[in-house]
Amino acid sequence: MAILQIGFGIVFPIFPYYILSLHLGAMELGVLAASYALAQIVLSGPLGHLSDRTGRKPVLVTAMVGFAAANVLYASANDVYMMIVARVIEGAVSAGFFPAANAFVADVTAAASRGKAMGYLSAGGMVGFIVGPTAGGVLAQFFGLRLPFIITAAITLVTLAALHRLITEPERHHEPTDTEQRVHVFEVLRRHSSAYAALAVSVFANVFALGILEVAFTLDAVQRFKVTPLQIGLFFGVVGAITICGSIGFGLASDKLGRKWPIVVGSLLGAISMLMFMQATEIIGLLEGAVVLGLAISMRGPTTQAMVADLTDKNAYGVVMGVFGMVNNSAYVISPLLAGYLYSESGVASGSLLLGAIVSVVGCLCAMTGLPSVVPGTKEHLPDQAADEAPAPERDSLP
Repeated sequence: MAILQIGFGIVFPIFPYYILSLHLGAMELGVLAASYALAQIVLSGPLGHLSDRTGRKPVLVTAMVGFAAANVLYASANDVYMMIVARVIEGAVSAGFFPAANAFVADVTAAASRGKAMGYLSAGGMVGFIVGPTAGGVLAQFFGLRLPFIITAAITLVTLAALHRLITEPERHHEPTDTEQRVHVFEVLRRHSSAYAALAVSVFANVFALGILEVAFTLDAVQRFKVTPLQIGLFFGVVGAITICGSIGFGLASDKLGRKWPIVVGSLLGAISMLMFMQATEIIGLLEGAVVLGLAISMRGPTTQAMVADLTDKNAYGVVMGVFGMVNNSAYVISPLLAGYLYSESGVASGSLLLGAIVSVVGCLCAMTGLPSVVPGTKEHLPDQAADEAPAPERDSLP
């Protein structure tokens, strides 16, 4: 997870300068960002299903091979079209890897410790999110735009060998047929429909804000604040560092106190961070907003993943997490394109950031009203499930 996030994060300080060097604008940067998520939308469901049918490990290994190939293509790209092709391959890789990785962790953990486990997984991803933008900013500033991708490809191949050797496919007691699995997934989604819907809106809001940042915010920072690739890397590094510190702690707290309120408060903090970026007039203000954004991500991320796992039958983990991947990526298609359009029209990021804040508030309200307040591992049942599991009343016998 960390190695993949290094590769995904490396591009953040590089893309704005690459686009500007080609005399292109915010719309092209938006298309580049959205192409990653569009590939995920198309493939998240099928690859989540594949991980349920063939196992987690084959999907994880194949994804790492594709990721190494994408970085080789980045390193040899001479125009924006080749960059888009590489970004699409990365989207396909993440569509397979992330649902399978989350499902693997869910397979090998009990409900009472799942928030902590998801926190560790998120922390691993955030290590990459720190190292990626920071390393990308340093290497791009001093050694050019291509070297970061060559290094990432080499590290990915080493990680691939370690993953192949060390990961053992978790044992599952029942492998459903195609018909059984399709019915089961619909039954799971219908049983906890209000909770799944609220989580979907919260996930959408979280990723929508990040898409705004990648396009409008980074271009605005480069052109208005004259930040360097190193400073952009520092910004995303601060977000990642705060997220690492918070992910395990908030994941563990959600095991003890419940999933709902970390998601609600995290959504509210996400909106506040967008408003802080709007008001910032120098790099210090941007870094202060980065701290708040890191707290928001660390509260929402592992807790949301753990709650999805709490709601979902083990045989449907991969598919359901693939569905949430599609929600995630829908936001990441829409927000970069909207951000690119709004920035092209106005020349500033304030409109895009305000939109991101509004969407985050909507996510907060949906989580507040739609999520159940249940502590994992207790004898309480989720509201939608209670009716299904309550014993039927006994009928009086006929004389």
